[in-house]
Amino acid sequence: MIDINDSIKKITKDGFVDLTGLIASDTIGKLSKLISRPFSVTHNNGRRGYIKMGNQHFLANTLSWGKEIIDIYTNPKLINLCEQYTGEPVHLSNFRIYKTLPSKDFNMGWHVDNKIDKFNYDTNSFDVEVVSADKGLIIIMYLVDVEEGGVQLVKGSHKWSREHTGIESFDDFEPDFIDNIVTFNHKPKGTLIAYDYATIHRAAPYIHGNVRMSLFGQYSPSWMPTGEPILLHSRDLANLSEKQKQVLSFGHASSTENWPIGPACDALDDNDVDQILSKVPKIKLLKNLLKRR
Repeated sequence: MIDINDSIKKITKDGFVDLTGLIASDTIGKLSKLISRPFSVTHNNGRRGYIKMGNQHFLANTLSWGKEIIDIYTNPKLINLCEQYTGEPVHLSNFRIYKTLPSKDFNMGWHVDNKIDKFNYDTNSFDVEVVSADKGLIIIMYLVDVEEGGVQLVKGSHKWSREHTGIESFDDFEPDFIDNIVTFNHKPKGTLIAYDYATIHRAAPYIHGNVRMSLFGQYSPSWMPTGEPILLHSRDLANLSEKQKQVLSFGHASSTENWPIGPACDALDDNDVDQILSKVPKIKLLKNLLKRR
């Protein structure tokens, strides 16, 4: 049983709380079945699947795959916790279900997420503005057993990170907080951590082991921008509560694009490449390649 008042006290003190058990194991099992097919193909030219970005795969159209996913993100106890902690209504501003593959070439940096991400159509990139006054929660839920590469949080850092105005990255501060790092490795499927998103955090370096899969959600106060577009299936609209509509920003325009937007070349899987090589005359391929030199 999750005690809201006790959870708020823990977040206020440490910057995070363990909410494992809030989402039933059978619900997590249903979610895993819903997303298994789209995680088998890349999202490309009308084909729905996953977006590839480096060593990570992100489920496209995250909330459209089943009502169970919506119900996890809008869990009443979770939303109650978020709203009591922030002191006002919240909305789901960023969200993703993703897989992380072991990699020697990528390490996530220490950072905070009390910020606004806005897509810049001139540069085709996301502009970031850190907002010191922004106060909300992020959840990370493991969808598989996690041995390595789990979330790492700097205990108590939400109390002082906001003092560093405009700073998103805290890699240079690691020697100062190394003794306060809490790592959630060797944790079972269903582990659910909620943290103040001004808490300095990252995913632990991860160079070997099994593929990690997680659900991420960021809940922002009502005065912050809407955030990413939320695409739902018409099948799931009929029985949404007014609170769910609030959390999902019904009636509000999105303020950015869905993150990430991966390189176009990463959208091609091996079958796509084989089709291109078999269907496009070699001389035409060569001419196109020469044009791009």
